[in-house]
Amino acid sequence: MLPMLATPAAGRGPACGVPTDGDQWAYEVKWDGVRVLADVREGRVVLRSRTGRDVSSTFPDLAALAGTHADVLLDGEVVALRDGQPSFSALADRVHVTDPRAAARAAERTPVTLVTFDVLRLYGVGLLDRPWQERRESLDRLQPAGTAWQVSPVYADAAALLAATREQGLEGVVAKRRTSLYRPGRRSADWVKHAHRDHQACLVVGWRSVEGDPARMGALLLAVPGPGGELRYAGRAGSGLDAAMEDELRAALAGHDLPAPVVDVPHPDAAGATFTAPVAVVEVRHLGRTPAGRLRQPALRGVRADLAPSDVREE
Repeated sequence: MLPMLATPAAGRGPACGVPTDGDQWAYEVKWDGVRVLADVREGRVVLRSRTGRDVSSTFPDLAALAGTHADVLLDGEVVALRDGQPSFSALADRVHVTDPRAAARAAERTPVTLVTFDVLRLYGVGLLDRPWQERRESLDRLQPAGTAWQVSPVYADAAALLAATREQGLEGVVAKRRTSLYRPGRRSADWVKHAHRDHQACLVVGWRSVEGDPARMGALLLAVPGPGGELRYAGRAGSGLDAAMEDELRAALAGHDLPAPVVDVPHPDAAGATFTAPVAVVEVRHLGRTPAGRLRQPALRGVRADLAPSDVREE
């Protein structure tokens, strides 16, 4: 099963396009982490990413979920804290780790928590066709034990939550229609998300070396699918590219070099670049787009090992 996805809010102004009828909608914090489904039964837990990949070995600190309930399927976000705030960059150091011993060491350095916001099965009974309100009441009756998981709070005032999350530096807000059913793998207008900062998952289509040091990556060449699915050049990004990210990218891109780019890259960016097949996904923070569709002042946040290239779409 794949998780249900939210539709980006399209509006501007104080509500940012988020529905504001608290009788019909409920509001949650948009957590800056990695989405997983946690399937607990028979004393073990299996964690699956939004693409369906088993990531249980990546997060051994969530194995304690196995002892919480006999049979439950939870939807939530794996979150790592830095200075008391959810930090995707802190989490990015963990999402690519699969070796059990390396994952255990990473868990000691950067512990995570599963922030749950939905329950899809309970005591063997599927809840997908129950309205969100009923599923949420079932989730609220479950008592989190230990530090492995917690339940995301629900709020009734969209404007207040938007203001509070913006002021506190949190990621944003998700609005959920109280009558909505859970539709696995679908992006639904019954869930509407607003992020205070613009983020975009991008495909790496090449890289430029550091001036004076051709062995090191200095900037990535990025692409994003257009409305029709065709790849379009989104610009280059070097800010945030550290040694750990470079090592992860080199491993992901090994054997995928190309003689020419898969998109039309302007000459100033293409000159001296190494081109690659679009097999690696990175997360970028930016300040909007130019009329040509390039990202303004993009800064790299981390490699999205939890996303496949086919999952990337223009936000």
